[in-house]
Amino acid sequence: MSFGKIKSLAMAVLLITGLHAFAAEIKWVEPYEAAKQEAKKTGKSMLVFVGNTDACKDCQAFINTVCLHPEFIEYAAQNLICAQVNYRKGDTKDDGWKKSRIVESFNIPSAHALIITDSNGVRIGELSTKQPSITAFIEDIKAIIDKAPANGEGRLKYSEVSMFDKTYVPEKTYKAEPPKFSPEPLKGRYINFMTAVRVQSWENTRARGHGQNMERHKHTPEIALKMRTSLAEAFPGARITWTWSWQALTDMEPNYVDLRKLMSRFVKEYGDEMTFWPGVYFADKFNTLEQAKKDLHEGLELVSQMVGNGYRPKSVVAGHMSVESMKFLAENEGIHTVQGQIWSQYQIDGQDGDGGIIYPYYPSKEHFLKPAQGPRGGDDFVDMVNVDGWTVDFFAGRLRGMGKDGNSRIGIGPIETNAYYGTKLGLQQMLHVSDAHFNDKAVADNGYGFLTVNWELTLFEWLDPNYLPSWLKAIRAKYPDTQMLNLGEFGDKWRMHNPDNSRINLKLVQRGNNLPAEEEGKKITPKYHYYPLISQPDMEIRWYFNKDFRFATIQNWKENGPKLVMDYTRYNQPYKEPSGNVIERHWDILDIINQKESRPQDKPKPFTELPKEEQEKILKWYPELKS
Repeated sequence: MSFGKIKSLAMAVLLITGLHAFAAEIKWVEPYEAAKQEAKKTGKSMLVFVGNTDACKDCQAFINTVCLHPEFIEYAAQNLICAQVNYRKGDTKDDGWKKSRIVESFNIPSAHALIITDSNGVRIGELSTKQPSITAFIEDIKAIIDKAPANGEGRLKYSEVSMFDKTYVPEKTYKAEPPKFSPEPLKGRYINFMTAVRVQSWENTRARGHGQNMERHKHTPEIALKMRTSLAEAFPGARITWTWSWQALTDMEPNYVDLRKLMSRFVKEYGDEMTFWPGVYFADKFNTLEQAKKDLHEGLELVSQMVGNGYRPKSVVAGHMSVESMKFLAENEGIHTVQGQIWSQYQIDGQDGDGGIIYPYYPSKEHFLKPAQGPRGGDDFVDMVNVDGWTVDFFAGRLRGMGKDGNSRIGIGPIETNAYYGTKLGLQQMLHVSDAHFNDKAVADNGYGFLTVNWELTLFEWLDPNYLPSWLKAIRAKYPDTQMLNLGEFGDKWRMHNPDNSRINLKLVQRGNNLPAEEEGKKITPKYHYYPLISQPDMEIRWYFNKDFRFATIQNWKENGPKLVMDYTRYNQPYKEPSGNVIERHWDILDIINQKESRPQDKPKPFTELPKEEQEKILKWYPELKS
């Protein structure tokens, strides 16, 4: 009997007997700890099914097809200990906490997949619940077990079984013509606006599907048209970047099929850019380097097919991207712009990355947050314009994560401003942060002002639909020279005016946001939260960035207090990214003093307490700091 007929039969009988009668065909050993003990006792590997059989269609389909197939049942009975770590309706808080600890040990946040472990319960592989055939599924399990690391440390990062121990070489490569470099520095005011299309909020690997946290119904052509039309009305001539996850590019549900058809229209009508979104912000943390390169190449090919007519993106939106992946894009894919860092991110979301420059720069071959120290073509230079993803409030940027003191990502990002401040005061906060970069003095000092933000498409309907156009209308009214370019277009422009990092010399100033106290704010919007560490109108932060270092001070300007050093990160020091098969969230570069105050040495201090030689280096760049 074919796999398809078995599926049909299973679904038919399911209506009569219910889900769990068929799940019993596979011997599921529960609880998880009992399965782990049995694996150790028998010496068998484990298959651990992580998901949600109550809410996840793919999880239900796996139970009702693969788990009913005689070939798999026979193989599993002889070779595997099968366990489930599934979230279910009725789970207590303690149940959920225990399951989340198990899931975290497998490096699989808020999604579903199949984890293969050795007999000690150490993860050695990861597979999707969607399988092309039972035979291929079993062969992949066998290969994972056969190729398990002999040292017992497991295989932590995801790689397709066919990619184990291989170097990825693309079937075809691309080259981009080098720009004609301008003798003048970049001038003007620019906004990068990116909107992301996904199926589920965590799609870190190809194997992971849209578990209980589904966003399918929020990705429709109707919502996309509504958002794009309102943006065009608020900011005529704006060109934006749409970035697509692997799941969104391959999902065959009608809304995704129709939404993909709409993209070529946006390219023609508005000049928008379509590109690939690897790993939904954290691809290099969760995937091996070779898998990340394979995903980039094949994901970009899917984007070209989606748009048609020989279309090719000029950028990639990546959240955080390793410098090795950046080199691959520059050398093999002809792409020289990436949204590849999330400035000041620390102890929030899936990966940390504090220590970089807030505006674009070329990365060093050592680390994606370190600007290249040498000239174009030199030993340290990667020809990739590395762009931030979300412009944040400098006071929020000092925070770690989110909690009673506020959210470290508060800035022009929509979730933080609207969700924490409400629509009216959230807009006020967005404009406050925008002004720090677009005011006349900042643009005069720096040559240009730059704002960047990523709105996942789901946010437009979730938030007040007037929220985005209101901010853009206010920006255009106050700064009519502002240009809204897509990411690839802006990267090309920045690259043309910057042959290397030698022209980077930024000075930015921001005071606390002066939003009302809690009681007054709640009269404007009931969900308002007041955060004293962000709302400090008497305090002023000054940031300085160049290729040699970044430097920041904080001061009570109203009382003319001392300017205390709150960050000094040197870029002439050796740094190294996490590498190999190890899962690591900390991709930061923390040097003499860091704004997050995560170490005892990071407490703000007088300038004179810095080492004498460091004071001299700083004063060579910024002699005004001597006063």
